Amino acid sequence: MIIAILMICYINMFKRFLSYLNKRIFYIWLLFFSFLTVTMSPEDGTYYGFAATFILFCVVYFFNERIFSFFIIFIVFSLSLYYPISLYHGSLNSGIIAAVFETNVNESLEFIGKFKLSDFTFPFLYVFSAIILMRLKKYNKHNEESAEDKKKQKILHFILAAVVLFCMVWIPTKYYMDFHSNDDDIDGRWTLANSPMNLISFYANIYNSIDDYFVEKEELNSAKNLAPDWIIESATPKYRNYVLVIGESARRDYLSVDGFTLKTSPFVDLTKGYINLGYVSSAPATYHSLLNTLYLKMKNKENGKKDYSYNIITLAKSAKIKTFWLSNQGVIGKFDTIASRLGMSADFTYFTKKGGYNTDNVDDMKLVDVLKEKMSEESKNKNSQSRLYVLHLMGSHQKFCQRLNKDENKYEFINKNLSCYVNTILKTDHLLEKIVNLLKEQNESYSLIYFSDHGLSHTDKEDKDAVNLDHGAEFKQNYEVPFVKVSSDDVERKVVNTKRTAFNFMYGFSQWLGIKSKHLNKDYDFFSDKDDENIKVFNFEKYVPFDELKDDEIPKY
Repeated sequence: MIIAILMICYINMFKRFLSYLNKRIFYIWLLFFSFLTVTMSPEDGTYYGFAATFILFCVVYFFNERIFSFFIIFIVFSLSLYYPISLYHGSLNSGIIAAVFETNVNESLEFIGKFKLSDFTFPFLYVFSAIILMRLKKYNKHNEESAEDKKKQKILHFILAAVVLFCMVWIPTKYYMDFHSNDDDIDGRWTLANSPMNLISFYANIYNSIDDYFVEKEELNSAKNLAPDWIIESATPKYRNYVLVIGESARRDYLSVDGFTLKTSPFVDLTKGYINLGYVSSAPATYHSLLNTLYLKMKNKENGKKDYSYNIITLAKSAKIKTFWLSNQGVIGKFDTIASRLGMSADFTYFTKKGGYNTDNVDDMKLVDVLKEKMSEESKNKNSQSRLYVLHLMGSHQKFCQRLNKDENKYEFINKNLSCYVNTILKTDHLLEKIVNLLKEQNESYSLIYFSDHGLSHTDKEDKDAVNLDHGAEFKQNYEVPFVKVSSDDVERKVVNTKRTAFNFMYGFSQWLGIKSKHLNKDYDFFSDKDDENIKVFNFEKYVPFDELKDDEIPKY
């Protein structure tokens, strides 16, 4: 009898519990949806970000159900769209925005081709959970409330809104107070991108990244029409022909000159010249890397903004050196890059891709053919003017196998993608050898410098068949790149491991060309054995100490 009574009590309690859940199932699911939202956002958040996001959704729902529906749809669409991208590139930044606006169709197709079906699993779950939430909202009934209850509800809603607002702004405000007057490299502006609620910081970061990109683009475009006030004290070029080869995506540890097991750099391995195994790129992607390498940081005297007219091309031209820009990375215009805008100010400009609509995969060796043609023309000139030829390669740009012809697949390494990557390194080495041989044929003095804009980091290292290389910012190898100088008067081979940052390349460039300017540090020797101290790199968000980064070693299976 007692057992029966207890059973009835338990059943009644269970029914009341189910009734309780039924009345609040919408809010329970909204709590689960809030968790998914926090997980979907690529931005960092704090431990209370989940609760604050749930409260934010509740506040919007209490305010207006129709607005709530549009709010949820907007969030689901944008987060689901960016989530697969975040798996490869992390949180949004101006570098990604630059890639979106400046890439060509071929690169876009390559980018889309990287995605796997599994990358869309979580977004599909998120969309499905939103559909359920909308259905539950439709059946969520509000009980009739007295005027007193409605008043209490309004007070509660006001308190909740104040809590959400505080959670949004207190850390950005604290950050601003701590760093707004700081003179170092930290961006101390007030922005919701620093919000501990990663849903809010995601959208604030979209706005900031787009705004930063267009501000930089406007300043860089205006540089083409500015005549920089280079104060040249002396210009005594040592060589008749200078060649600067800018590589793409080459990790130094994949070169045999740095100990890689396969002979991927046979020319550099044996040539006389200067090889620095301690050179560090300024950033982990082309846009910011070349921005910080090929431009001198100066401010316009009139408006105080960055003046990008101080760069390698304008410096060379100010010293009466004839300039040539040969690029395999796309023409200026809708899909232009930081480098092509710079190249357009050269005396002669050549792009293999005549506009972003051109999807042809042009071989880097095409640049050598054009270089040969221009050198032949210039050799007929009787003047003694030195020339600077800049070659901007596709190099080891993804997808690696598309950078190779069939007869260039010499090595096999781990899997198909890494085999192709290894062979692109070998191909660039062969290109350097061809250029040096071409320079020798001119019977004129010459000097060549080669460096890569940035490295890459491994993905899916746990799977031998899937391991690959992609852009990243958290490893030393994203910044460790080759640096080689070969000249006609080299009598020895000098391999050093001097810590040298690409932020100081402009000083080395002026030394190389024999130019002295009041704008450049005359006491700094880029080619000395003295290490650069406290090297920092720009990781798309801030400047971080290079020595504190983790290692991403080449996998061994």
